[in-house]
Amino acid sequence: MIRREPTIHNPALTVTCPQCGCVPGAPCLDSRGSRLTEGRVHRRRTAEYNRRAAAKATR
Repeated sequence: MIRREPTIHNPALTVTCPQCGCVPGAPCLDSRGSRLTEGRVHRRRTAEYNRRAAAKATR
């Protein structure tokens, strides 16, 4: 299987996480500093992505 960029599978990774502060493209970290399970992001990061996507669509 070909390994792809994680942002292809989860577009929420294109924004900075407001909860853990991870930069765009980096996976979210839990309270102990460990990566979340593959492909998982914080709900606040997903909400931020959805807010930005909606703002872009209404332009």
